[in-house]
Amino acid sequence: MPAHKMLTIDGIRYRPEDAARARARQAPTGPLGMAQAEPRTPAEVFDPSEHDVPAVLAYFAEADEDETARVLAAEAAGKNRKTILEAAA
Repeated sequence: MPAHKMLTIDGIRYRPEDAARARARQAPTGPLGMAQAEPRTPAEVFDPSEHDVPAVLAYFAEADEDETARVLAAEAAGKNRKTILEAAA
């Protein structure tokens, strides 16, 4: 059986390539910074209809659960691309 180099973060084991994403999902421990406290302006909101499928899927890799749900709803209301809707499910 091959020996995998798993990382343990908060008691959960992750593959090395998933460690950065797991760390990014951890809740902030201190007070919110200005970037976190201020809502996004309309110019900063990710619109899936302005991007191709690989770009939207790459965005999902970095987005949190709430943002992923928002983008999926926008995709379903817009272009409704099957590849995007199934990949995030």
